[in-house]
Amino acid sequence: MQRFVPRAAFNYDRVINWFPGHMAKGLRLISERLNSIDLVVEVRDARIPLSSINPKFERVVGRKPRLVVYNKFDLADPLCKPILQRAFREHMPSTPVIFTSCLNDSHIKDVLQHAAQLADPIPHVNLMVVGMPNVGKSSLINSLRRVGVGKGKAAMTGAQPGITRTVVGTVKVLEHPAVYLIDTPGVMVPHIADPLQSLKVAVTGGIRDHLADEQVMVDYLLFELNRRHQFGYAEWFRLPDAQPTNDVNLLLDAVARRIGAISKGGVNDPTMAAKFFLKQFRTGKFGQFTLDSLDNLDAYFNAQNRSEDTDALSRRREKKLKKLAMRKEQRKTNQG
Repeated sequence: MQRFVPRAAFNYDRVINWFPGHMAKGLRLISERLNSIDLVVEVRDARIPLSSINPKFERVVGRKPRLVVYNKFDLADPLCKPILQRAFREHMPSTPVIFTSCLNDSHIKDVLQHAAQLADPIPHVNLMVVGMPNVGKSSLINSLRRVGVGKGKAAMTGAQPGITRTVVGTVKVLEHPAVYLIDTPGVMVPHIADPLQSLKVAVTGGIRDHLADEQVMVDYLLFELNRRHQFGYAEWFRLPDAQPTNDVNLLLDAVARRIGAISKGGVNDPTMAAKFFLKQFRTGKFGQFTLDSLDNLDAYFNAQNRSEDTDALSRRREKKLKKLAMRKEQRKTNQG
């Protein structure tokens, strides 16, 4: 039997854009509420620790105290944790980072303890939870409330992005000291320039499935599974001779037969099969995966820091130009 050789690269050049109106409104409301916020809790997806960073937040949040929470760590490669921790220590030492899973409330107390530390000397602490769609913001809020005050759901959760529509009211998540929290909509960047990055966001549920094409997402997952030599799918879905494949159509045909995804006329339904396969990945049935490469984190953080410095200079220049324009207008008024 011929030895199986995985694809060397995944060729994808389509850019997926998804920026509903409520997300633009949410970004504006976040900006307006920041003055009353003591700590920004930015939630990212541990499966895509870089792709789930939203550059829009960097401009809006600015220098506010921030806690980065990598959620869904139970679904991510455990080896990503020490790598990211080292990078934060070296490049962002003033920003703490916590890895959580809301399914079992793992490390939720760490988030509450960090917030509680800010309560001296202020009487209570206001938190704002931000993050891209479907990184688990509402699940985190519910976990914080469950662990902190022993109460149930405070925010809706869902498998599809865009559940939280507006910046809602405050929710108490700790009694002593008093810690209040505001949920926000997940704000997707209006344009993700890198096609593969947008596909990773879609695969992990950050963009509605039909916009990214379920079959293309399964093809990408097939590429990742094969690249990592995770061939269990071949036996689970009864591929010919239980051998792995690079052919997504062959895979989807096998999945459809296995789960009985048959459309009218007795034909296998590849879309239904693709949706099933995606669900298996998203619930961890294939194992724990971090899709972003963390090989060049130093270069990534250095580029981020340069970008932040440039943005800060641009903001200062914009303020200066506004002041000059106001003075000019004032002089005209005085002369008139």
